[in-house]
Amino acid sequence: MSLEQLELDPYYLAKIFTQPIIPGKSMPVAAQQIEVPKVKYLGENQKNIALFIQNENEAYLNDELFNLLTNILNACKLSMQDVSLINTSHYPQLGFADWQSAVKIEKAIVFGTASGPLGLADAPLYQIVTVNSTTLLLSDELQLIGADKILKAKLWAGLKQLLGI
Repeated sequence: MSLEQLELDPYYLAKIFTQPIIPGKSMPVAAQQIEVPKVKYLGENQKNIALFIQNENEAYLNDELFNLLTNILNACKLSMQDVSLINTSHYPQLGFADWQSAVKIEKAIVFGTASGPLGLADAPLYQIVTVNSTTLLLSDELQLIGADKILKAKLWAGLKQLLGI
């Protein structure tokens, strides 16, 4: 086969030549954006407060932990209509910035090991942290909080600071 008979697909040519062949004029190349999938969460997110958990075994929480969470929300004068409960184990590829573009979040509470996949593992527990204009509170897992009064007190102090209670 001679070079005169060689046919190249225009798609591959565009991939090979990202810079202009003729010097002088350059065309801006559009930055590739990662498409964030439509995510599912429990609640209506009316107050743009996200609750991040990581639970591989269930869709969200078992009955005992869900009751604990609703009691915590009730103490904060919130309900499931006000928040979005997000299980990060369903979307392991998403970081916190991806979640911010997928769900409207002004404030967030990250329970337990959910901080790792979000890229927030280095953030201190029970202290307010701001990431990309979102105020966060990282805490232990709900199961640990339910069994320990000291952790409940730490969570309550952090929630008062986060939510202005």
